[in-house]
Amino acid sequence: MEYTRRRLLATVGGLGSAAVAGCLDRVTGERHARVAWHRQTEGTVGALALADGTLAVLTMWRLLGFDTGGTERWRVLLDDPDDTVCYDSGLDVGESTRDGELVYVSGCDSTRAVRLDGTSVWKAPDVTSLESITAADGTVYVSGGGLTALDGTDGSVRWTARKDTDGLTPAGATADTVVVGSDSGTVNALAAADGTERWHTDLGAHRTQTPTVDDGTVYVATSVPAEERGELVALNAADGRERWRVDTGQALAGSSPVVTGETVLLGTASGSLHAHRRDTGDQRWRFDAADWLVTQPAVGPDGEVAYVGSNDGNCYGVSVASGEQRWSVPVGYSSVTPVVDEDRVFVGSHDGLFALDRE
Repeated sequence: MEYTRRRLLATVGGLGSAAVAGCLDRVTGERHARVAWHRQTEGTVGALALADGTLAVLTMWRLLGFDTGGTERWRVLLDDPDDTVCYDSGLDVGESTRDGELVYVSGCDSTRAVRLDGTSVWKAPDVTSLESITAADGTVYVSGGGLTALDGTDGSVRWTARKDTDGLTPAGATADTVVVGSDSGTVNALAAADGTERWHTDLGAHRTQTPTVDDGTVYVATSVPAEERGELVALNAADGRERWRVDTGQALAGSSPVVTGETVLLGTASGSLHAHRRDTGDQRWRFDAADWLVTQPAVGPDGEVAYVGSNDGNCYGVSVASGEQRWSVPVGYSSVTPVVDEDRVFVGSHDGLFALDRE
């Protein structure tokens, strides 16, 4: 079984009201000293992004804008709550040449851009995805029926590659290269300028997840759902040649490896956070949560602590150097990558939005 955010929603929904109520009582009955504030969001948080002091929060039907003190500044209704859930993960922020930083959001009816005050900038109705999207260097990459590159300023289509291809991952991108994985186990690198293919590498009978491109290397996690296992693989960004691969737990669908210093971090659906040397792949340490599923980590500005949510209902602060647990805070079931600023960690869960003091 491959664990995805959408599967987690279904799983928790099937637990029954007693289980959910118990989780809510545990979280709100006695507020943890590290919780700076907690807000209900009228729906499960599917993705978070932080830009210029604005915390963008994507739920199943709405995009909400909070300041970092917890005040809701605006909200955009993306879909009718009585309709099919169309938005729960397609969110990113990036620079527009005309509007500065924008929030980009994609669902089953469109991809759109919103200013940091909640004002709509553009909408691309024919470009849709229920997966994460990627904004990089003025371009928004959307994987759905192929890979489409949109101009971040006006939403116009720059190019479409691998058209009508299903099972593509969200993209990892730099200024000149875009890399996508696939359900079939291939990793493809494309030119950011026009979408032409530069190379492709077949990783075997592994479903690949969202690649990360960093300093000449592509890091990609894989999963074999039937066997509940996976690998972390490093490829040469210039030609796709494999540098190393190591066994890990099954990667959470849509998650990416996170590079910090000389370490690559990977959260898994088997409940572990893995740390590996970026040059050789050798394992530095492994941190185990109390239940399955650890999210893609977020790393603080000082690079010393990684923050992850988990299905066990906690957000953890974990030492990047040693893997030692610094602290844990009950926040409810979370499959969402936290976001971090200088002072706080922002966590989305089935119980709403939490701001946790880092120190």
